[in-house]
Amino acid sequence: MAHKTLAIVAVLSLIGLVFLAYLAMTFEPPQGTRTVPVEQPVPRPAGPVRELPDNDRSDPQARGQEDSAEREPPGPLPLPDELIAAGQEPEEPRAPQEPLPELGQSDEHVLERLAGMEMGARLLRMIAPEEVIRRFVVFTDNVARDTLPQLDYPVRPLEQDLIVSEVDDNLYVMDEASHERYDALVDTLVNLDVDQAMALYDSLRPLFVEAYAELGYGETDFDAVLVDAIDQVLATEVPDGPYQLIQPSVMYEFADAGLESLSPVTKQLIRLGPENTARLKDRLRDYRAELVD
Repeated sequence: MAHKTLAIVAVLSLIGLVFLAYLAMTFEPPQGTRTVPVEQPVPRPAGPVRELPDNDRSDPQARGQEDSAEREPPGPLPLPDELIAAGQEPEEPRAPQEPLPELGQSDEHVLERLAGMEMGARLLRMIAPEEVIRRFVVFTDNVARDTLPQLDYPVRPLEQDLIVSEVDDNLYVMDEASHERYDALVDTLVNLDVDQAMALYDSLRPLFVEAYAELGYGETDFDAVLVDAIDQVLATEVPDGPYQLIQPSVMYEFADAGLESLSPVTKQLIRLGPENTARLKDRLRDYRAELVD
């Protein structure tokens, strides 16, 4: 039985992304449970690329015609008196920010930025390459409400199936080796450089806000939604195993009705395993601190 996974960047993006923080959580779709999916918005037709003001452009007529051959090269501008008194140098002017693409055309830009990060190559092998921003936003909104979407996860499916041991007729126990399926993904997420991830998330923030508005929430602060999702995971207490399963059809369910009635987020953390869950929560706290600073 194939199981899908998904990731919050806790920034990143992707923080997660992202991620992505989006990049800071990982789950697989619940088996034999019912969740409340958020309908995936239909991508808008691509429009013109938004351009930020280019501070390097100038109009010769507005400046007036100058005869540079008769002028001496300009010397450095004097420092303001208050900076001289404090012994400080003026800050270097910031380079113009790179224009963002339209949301519906943003995948290539986002993937290129992710590839430039440390651990970026490993991350690209794990995330779904289509509708990156929208998938992350839908996932984050669901987790903030303690549920999970059923489709369109931000990361690719796991290659390994759930590992179980049969103890009786239609009664199984989840093997601890199942948790190891997530080791590589969690290793990548917790080893992402937080400063790099947050810088990427900050630069992509307008796209996250636009994707969240598409869900019908208006121009809401997406940072607050991301913090709510992180808090939901941090507050989740995972019951101890072993975890017995039944297989009434294709998918496994928890044999214990109490476990089966747990929230989707809790059941995903059970599958993640106690060690990976602890590591993930530690990293999420770092991203949360950056988001609320």
